[in-house]
Amino acid sequence: MEMIVHHQNIMIALRREMGWPAFTPANDSIAWSSGMPMDAAVGMELARVAQALGKDIVYGSWKNAKARETEGLSVVYRQLLTVDIVEGLVPWAANDTAPLLLVSTRRDEMFGIDHRGTLTRMHPKPRAIGAGRKLAEKRIRAAAAKMGDALLPNNRHVPWGDTSITRDVPTETIVRFG
Repeated sequence: MEMIVHHQNIMIALRREMGWPAFTPANDSIAWSSGMPMDAAVGMELARVAQALGKDIVYGSWKNAKARETEGLSVVYRQLLTVDIVEGLVPWAANDTAPLLLVSTRRDEMFGIDHRGTLTRMHPKPRAIGAGRKLAEKRIRAAAAKMGDALLPNNRHVPWGDTSITRDVPTETIVRFG
């Protein structure tokens, strides 16, 4: 259980460092999740969950329940006609106080939270991401270290294929891996 709390705290720290409040905002459009390493099956399940929740998802992949570091970060990004699964993201900080961004290691794009609390895809990404990545990881670890050692009461496990979160959708959403 100790490592699951660690994973929770890392994701909460990422959430806060990206500028998402600790409370549920008026425009509650982003979910924060963690779990197994990303693959096609996990991506499809996350796309289903994003569609069911009506939220984009920031997802932290962990090799197993005992892992100390994430294997990677991904975004499940709802478009008008598709749900994009964007893998290979790393946290990035411009300085000690700016909200963190998630920068792609594969494409010229990054993700951040705008003034409305919406996850936005932005171009171009910073040219050199090494120093900003180290600073972001340091900020995340420092924030997580200040958190308690208990699971949040509203932290929940969503079993594979769970329909309790599903809302009526007239047709299937197209899922695009990018």
